[in-house]
Amino acid sequence: MNADEYIRSRMGVIEKEMYANIPAEPKEVYGMLGEFISRGGKRIRPVLVLASCSACGGKEESALPFAVAIELFHNFTLIHDDIEDASPMRRGKPTIHTQYGIPIAINSGDALYSIVWNALVRKVEPQKLRGGGIIMIDAFRRVAEGQGIELNWYRENRFDVGEKEYLRMAGGKTAALIGASCELGAYSAGAGKEEQAALKGFGEKIGLAFQIKDDVLNLTADPAKYRKKIGEDIDEGKRSLITIHLIANTPESVRKKVVALLGKKKKSAKDIGDAIALAKEYGSIKYASDYAERLVREAKASLGALGKAEGRELMQSLGDYIVERER
Repeated sequence: MNADEYIRSRMGVIEKEMYANIPAEPKEVYGMLGEFISRGGKRIRPVLVLASCSACGGKEESALPFAVAIELFHNFTLIHDDIEDASPMRRGKPTIHTQYGIPIAINSGDALYSIVWNALVRKVEPQKLRGGGIIMIDAFRRVAEGQGIELNWYRENRFDVGEKEYLRMAGGKTAALIGASCELGAYSAGAGKEEQAALKGFGEKIGLAFQIKDDVLNLTADPAKYRKKIGEDIDEGKRSLITIHLIANTPESVRKKVVALLGKKKKSAKDIGDAIALAKEYGSIKYASDYAERLVREAKASLGALGKAEGRELMQSLGDYIVERER
């Protein structure tokens, strides 16, 4: 079974369990959450929990509460991230705070965070809850730290961000939760420490690759297949591996132009097109694409600790999916 087939085969059970955990009342608190989750998403995190469990010889039902909790937490962060980034749209529809106002969006996000733990405490065996909870809490902390680092770049209007700083930020904001997804799958299967560590490392590398691929797609995807605005990251002045490479590897005159363009509060379609053209001309998009592919190769190479060949093949297929997807 390839990655696409595996993801499609698990989506139904994941989403059914997600909806089952959202209370119906009071609607003022929970009413918008079901609709928000129904907008979709790649569901790569919960899929990786289930796949990692299966790869270690475990039963998927033991991993499902962790898978659901991870995806609910991810959606909680999206609601708050949209407020922090002043984003008007999420998955083709107005963001929660745009629809209902910031106070209600914050409160509903907080309510969703409480649902995360409710999904675990009521479903996970006590002897498994503590260890799994520690894995999740560590990942949640790193997500918040990564987001805080990135927000501070905007607050200080920094465009001198280095590659190491970017990797530290993305390693928390994106990779930590994907790494935890793989680790939790192994943990729920009763795998040993070596397998848990190998899958965590695998997940963190493909998590970074996932973020970098997202940044590449935002500038290069086929608009007919992509569900976001092409060049949205440029419009927001995002510090991605692409823009960091571009600023660090261009002549002074071009560097100044790029920084000025990214720093503009309102950008025209021409501004965005010019930035994308420069990123292509100076090899920054190719650099990021190659970086993501290298991370996936390294991640796949770390799977030797898995005893089952079919388990390695499934995880390798999911790693390839990260860099081969078109949206």
